[in-house]
Amino acid sequence: MLAKSQVFGIRGAVKQHRRRVTVASKTRWLLGLLPILFLMQLVIPSRAWTILFLGLGGTLAFSYLWARQMAGRLSVIREQYYGWVHVGDLLEERFAMHNNSLLPSLWVEIDDHSDLPGYSARSVRAADGHQTVRWRTEGICRQRGLFTLGPWQVRVGDPLGLFRVTLDHPETHSVLVYPPIVHLPTLRLPRGAATGAGRTSRRALEVTTNAAGVRSYAPGDSINRIHWRTTARMDGLMVKIFDLEPSGDLWIVLDLDAAVQAGDGDESTEEYSVVLAASLSSRTLRQNRAVGLVAYGTTSLRGGAPKPLPILVMPQKGTAHQWRILHALATVRAGGNWPLERVLAEMNQNVGRGTTLAVITPSCDPEWLAGLLPPMRRGVTPTVVLLDPVSFGGQGNVEALTALLAELGITSHLIPKGMPFRPIAEHKRIGRPEYKVLPGTGRVLVVEP
Repeated sequence: MLAKSQVFGIRGAVKQHRRRVTVASKTRWLLGLLPILFLMQLVIPSRAWTILFLGLGGTLAFSYLWARQMAGRLSVIREQYYGWVHVGDLLEERFAMHNNSLLPSLWVEIDDHSDLPGYSARSVRAADGHQTVRWRTEGICRQRGLFTLGPWQVRVGDPLGLFRVTLDHPETHSVLVYPPIVHLPTLRLPRGAATGAGRTSRRALEVTTNAAGVRSYAPGDSINRIHWRTTARMDGLMVKIFDLEPSGDLWIVLDLDAAVQAGDGDESTEEYSVVLAASLSSRTLRQNRAVGLVAYGTTSLRGGAPKPLPILVMPQKGTAHQWRILHALATVRAGGNWPLERVLAEMNQNVGRGTTLAVITPSCDPEWLAGLLPPMRRGVTPTVVLLDPVSFGGQGNVEALTALLAELGITSHLIPKGMPFRPIAEHKRIGRPEYKVLPGTGRVLVVEP
């Protein structure tokens, strides 16, 4: 049996889906007693067989009619208004159960098959005849990744428990959980190319914010480049000459080689690296600088086999670019065989002069340092964010690597296990806002859920 059901309202719009309704007997052996009692009455007539036959038949008919009422008159709406959250956010869903029957729903079970860790919409409710029951389910998102809300089922039956009605909702809704963004007060990029604007001696063919001087007009020069004050003074058309501005771009290289990772769950070098990459990119973008991301890992969506997932996000500015980076970091996992020296060699040509290169890695193998030398010769300023593998239960000579970095003039930051990460935004409820109408004035106010 198929019926329409309104479920999973996304951002205020309610989608129409089809649900499958089934009515099944939980005690089939009782149905088998009816023909036996009838035969007994024919073979050995007795008032007892008649009473048992009528009593059992009436009970089964009563329970079946009750179950059919629930199958056709009971509906449940599930609403979730956002498709993404951050780790630490409080995810909220709203349910509304409508019983349009004269009979009460004494016991309604909601069975949820969502795979979001730490969250379940399972519950048991009841509703009187012609009553609507509303409730919320909440859960804190504790793990980044792409997860699924649903499928889900509604189970209800008759008061005697002889028949069970199942309202099967096969639809699902994907929720993307982004990594958290935290404060990084102790993590400073090299000052040479990290912050500020400046000038270079190279002339630019396009318009920049730095005007270095003027020259005589040449055929083909744009009129908007003419410097009218100098033109009036020199008695001839003069156009502005522009300098190239150092880009100050930040390239973040995330080492996701499975061979160098240590720790488990949230207290692992993999999760620390992702949090640092997300937070460092957010801070740099707020400084109006372009940020790019490089990582070679794997992804495993909805329980599938891990697949290689190379990430190359070219440097751009703006808030919209922050979501591109967070989207890439939400689903990537450590895995594969991509040593850091191989990753640095692959991206060597993408890093230009005046760029800052931030390498986030738990590897204490000095072999990958050779990959930093070619960019450094081109004027790239590298910095290394080293996750202490020993504190995460791994192995490595942290002191030797940091000493070698100091000899090469490369700034390094050591991140141990247990470093306190303070989120920039506090945990908040993700749900639909509520509205309140003030008495008298009729003014509508938005009340946070």
